[in-house]
This record gives sequence, C-alpha cells and structure tokens, in this order.
Amino acid sequence: LPIKVLENVGTGAYAIVESVDIGSRLYARKSIGLPRYNQNRIRQTIQNEISVIRSLAHPHIVQVYFTYEEKSRFAIVLHPLASCDLEAYLETNQQSTQSEPNAEHKRLIWQWFRCLANALAFIHSKGVRHKDIKTRNILIKDSKIVFADFGSSHAFLDEGTSVTEGPAFGHTLMYCAPEVISWDKRSRSADVFSLGCVFTEMATSL
Repeated sequence: LPIKVLENVGTGAYAIVESVDIGSRLYARKSIGLPRYNQNRIRQTIQNEISVIRSLAHPHIVQVYFTYEEKSRFAIVLHPLASCDLEAYLETNQQSTQSEPNAEHKRLIWQWFRCLANALAFIHSKGVRHKDIKTRNILIKDSKIVFADFGSSHAFLDEGTSVTEGPAFGHTLMYCAPEVISWDKRSRSADVFSLGCVFTEMATSL
C-alpha cells in the first residue's frame, strides 16, 4: 500500500515520528536512523521494542501495524495515531482551566488512573519492564490513553531476571526511582514509582 506522509508529530535523538495515511487510515510512523557507527546496537534496540510491543496486546498499549526498512532508516508503523501526549494534554488543560477543571476533564483523569494502572499490571504480568514511563511516553487518542515508546524496555523470564543493576541509560531523571538514579538493583517497582510520578502530575490538574 502507498504511504502518504501528513506531518511531523515528534522528533527524538534517533527517531522521527510522522502521521501517515495508509489506505485512507491514519497511523503513526516511527522512523529510526541507522548510522554505520552503531547500527548493530540500534537494530537490537529496534527489534527489542517491536517484539515487546507485539507481546503486549492490550487496549491501553500502542500496537505495531507493520515494519519495513528503506535506505538508512527503519520504520515502525503504529496505531493508534495520537491526538497528543499526556504532557501536552496536562499543559493545555492547566492553561485553559486555571480556575476550576471542568467535569469532563475530571472524569477522564479518574478514568485514566485506572486504565494506566491496569495496563502496567498487564505489562509486568507479561514479563516486561517499561523502564521509561513519563507523561511524554503516554499518548492520548480522543478519550483513550495508551503507553508508548518501549525502546528502553526489558523483557524477563522470571523474578531473578526481572532485576537489573549498574549504569542506567535512556531514562528521564524527573520520573526515576531512587534506585535507578543510584545505579542500584531495580525491578518492576521502579516502573511503579515512575507511574506514581505521572499520577502526581495528573492529580495536580484536578
């Protein structure tokens, strides 16, 4: 199917996210550059993200539609195509309702608390740690909320392999558990701490 690029919706260190039209349906395309100097490591990270997402079929987790490679870039086509991320939503809502949040906003926030908690419990039950939970990695499509960006995730087989230690990379300090910052042993509880930070931001908008 032909892919029609609509607009750029986000840019990271290695990736560009664009909205695309495929067969009159809208998707998000994450394009990752494949430079020669560390291509093997980037490919490994890409394949890890794809395999993790494909193992997590859940209504509040982003899904892979298909993948392909062209020239020096690898593309992951994802759905749903978000309206915005949670960070942008909270900033916009706080600016527009500085006096008293409206009833619909309150309803959505309380609904999203439950959706995100259930989704994280599901992620952990499938032997995965997200490792980079933050408002920017949580997407909103209409009234639906989904976890996204599993590029830093860690899949484990049992309780023993769920624990990692040593230097931590790719995390966002503001949402890190103390054990992540200190490079101590860390497990699924670090994800719970990060989600708690997100919940705190959400609660301040009520």
